[in-house]
Amino acid sequence: MIEGILDYLANNPPGAWAGPLLGVIAFAETLFPPIPGDILFIVISGWAVSGGLSLIMAAIYGVTGCFLASCILFYVGHKPGRQFVEGWLARKVEPVKIDRAKSLIADRGPVILAVSRFIPGVRSLLVFVAGTSGMRFALAAFPIAFSAIAWYLILSVAGSIFGRNIQAAERFMKHFEIWIWIILAIAALFFLITGIRKWKGRR
Repeated sequence: MIEGILDYLANNPPGAWAGPLLGVIAFAETLFPPIPGDILFIVISGWAVSGGLSLIMAAIYGVTGCFLASCILFYVGHKPGRQFVEGWLARKVEPVKIDRAKSLIADRGPVILAVSRFIPGVRSLLVFVAGTSGMRFALAAFPIAFSAIAWYLILSVAGSIFGRNIQAAERFMKHFEIWIWIILAIAALFFLITGIRKWKGRR
């Protein structure tokens, strides 16, 4: 699939539809996480930027698609979500991932949503679980939008640097995720130490 896309990009200039296509990719990747949307977004945004689309507009299309899909995830989680978690989702997603998402949202909901796009494996699930938790959308909307803006700005910059080079895009995402895990580990350690100190202070 990706090879066919690359062949098309190599032989065709981007049209006016290149921007909306970025929005569709971000929408699909957020709603159906197994899709390799991040790498596709980098490659196609690089192609679109080379044809005249501004980096900021590429990011805006990505943010729009991601935010719309996140709204759907939140709504589904808010309405039929609890039954869905107990039924179909529990059979399709590893229980440990669901439990991890619930724990993160319960502890620091808005903060976790603000960095949700940077948490590999559960980022879309976090938005869904936020809906099932009973969190108000007014409280969730800004953190979700912030996370999408930060994420797609980074991907758009990466696209402008790496262009249509999918190998470079894959290497970037691989190393980027490693740094994300390192930062998350440091943050978790910080909150653990802070929590222990507070607990000792109350004794």
